[in-house]
Amino acid sequence: MKHTAAILCLAVCLPFMFTIQGCSSTRAVRPPPVIEQGRPATGRQPPLVDAERARQPRQAPEMSEQSPAVVALLDTAEQQANAGHLESAAASLERAIRIDPRNPVLWYHLATVRLAQNEPEQAEQLAIKSNSLATGSLLQQVRNWQLIARARRAGNNPTGAAAAEQQARELESRRVQYR
Repeated sequence: MKHTAAILCLAVCLPFMFTIQGCSSTRAVRPPPVIEQGRPATGRQPPLVDAERARQPRQAPEMSEQSPAVVALLDTAEQQANAGHLESAAASLERAIRIDPRNPVLWYHLATVRLAQNEPEQAEQLAIKSNSLATGSLLQQVRNWQLIARARRAGNNPTGAAAAEQQARELESRRVQYR
């Protein structure tokens, strides 16, 4: 008797659920394509995932080598983001972060994917996390503050965006000074 009720429920509910799911619409956000050498074309946003830049060793001596698993996951995330599969790209980046949680570049790329998924608050928090790990890299900090500015703008916080842009400019001028 219980099985008959369960089968009847499935027979009635499943078509209804598929109908509702088919009626829902989500706007697909297509990320900009990743350009080789990590350089976007003029007027374009930086790539969501730039595996080539992330592969480069960080400044800290104890982290001079990237794990082959992290490199493979970055490559996968880059391909997924370029194909518009943002959730898959985020999952790949999260796996890479579980392997190398102190890598600020991984957190930055996850933030860019979250921003492309229209999750500006989460993107900002991830960029802040990246900043906390990027103490030795002014360039990474500049990128993080630029991303924070974009996230704040997307979250309808123009005052916060202006403050983040100012922070990025100050760090960029310090970076240029120390070259």
